This record gives sequence, structure tokens and C-alpha cells, in this order.
Amino acid sequence: MKVIISLGSNTNQEENIQHAREILSHLIPDAEFTEPIWTDPIAENDRPAGENQYLNCLVEGHVHLSERSLLAKLKQLEITMGDCHENHVKGIVSIDLDLIQYGDHKLRDIIWQ
Repeated sequence: MKVIISLGSNTNQEENIQHAREILSHLIPDAEFTEPIWTDPIAENDRPAGENQYLNCLVEGHVHLSERSLLAKLKQLEITMGDCHENHVKGIVSIDLDLIQYGDHKLRDIIWQ
């Protein structure tokens, strides 16, 4: 199934994005990543914007996982990389992995474009 995933980090940005890219390359064998871009923080859903800029990129490729299984793997990767609700409340994002599209199903918009 074709997927598009957004990656974002506002803490140790370059290291965290690179680490996530390496792991996602194993999960998505034909992964194609966009060049990372720096964006200003955006407050969202009653969360503070944080103080640091974000480094963001997209990955597109194909997986043999169900949407639910893929979401679970992305959430586990976020947790493994130190991301948690408590940090998000403070505006600290180690890594944020959002499934943007699964097949023809668009799940969300990319807010940093």
C-alpha cells in the first residue's frame, strides 16, 4: 500500500530526523524522503508552539502493513525515540510521525507546508 508520512522534530532536530529516517527505511523499503526543511513552530489543539524551530520532511513509499499496524509501529517509534504526551504539552517534540495518506485515504493535512 502506498503511504505518505510526515516527520517533524523541534529538539535535537537533525539527529532525531536522521534516526527516524534510518528506522523508517527498514519499514518502508522503497522509501523516498524529501529534503528536510526548517519551519517555525505552530500552536495546535491547545498545545503551545514551543520555542525551537521544527525540522520537517516527508517520506513516501509502500508497505505491506494494515493502516492500523502501521500507525501502531509509528507510535512505538515515537515512544522509543523519547516522545511523550508530557513533552508535547510543554511544546517539546522529539519526533512526530503522522500518517498523512494510506492508499487513497487521506488522513490529515500537512500543517507545515
